[in-house]
Amino acid sequence: MAKYHSYFLTRYGAGIVSASDLGVTGVELPDVSRSDTDSHHEQSKFEPSEISIHSALMLQRYFLGECIDFCDIPVDLRALPPFRQKVLNKIRTVAFGEICSYGHIAELCGSPHAARAVGGALAANPIPIIIPCHRVVASDGRLTGFSAPGGVNAKKIMLQLEGIEFKGLLVVTNQLVMHRIAC
Repeated sequence: MAKYHSYFLTRYGAGIVSASDLGVTGVELPDVSRSDTDSHHEQSKFEPSEISIHSALMLQRYFLGECIDFCDIPVDLRALPPFRQKVLNKIRTVAFGEICSYGHIAELCGSPHAARAVGGALAANPIPIIIPCHRVVASDGRLTGFSAPGGVNAKKIMLQLEGIEFKGLLVVTNQLVMHRIAC
């Protein structure tokens, strides 16, 4: 489905944005939990589009610590089942510097007992950061699974970029309460 790709560099290494004519279909993140920045991607192999270039530039700025709102970037979720699409679209409303629980997202999707299903949908998120699944934590503030390279350590690093404080792998804010940092 993706026919366009753009490469972006971060201090953690390189990533790739993939897009169709309708929007971003995938983001391959660098492993932010690693200190080496070796990349195995060759930028010359990619055919970019306006969407993939714009998204890659926004992701570069995000990894520099800028408060970036990805809501204007179109995404193409046609390949996913309807419930996953619904969950991922709802996650897009969680702003930079905010966190919420899986249960809260389940409630927002009209399925208050579907926190585990929400977790499954987030684990299959093909567009991390642009669809900010890293901003969803357990109801007690624990960081739980993250399918991008680096797992929960990468999730913690990204949330720290957004100003979220931790004690170990536990969020040090009012648990369950959306926490907002103004851009």
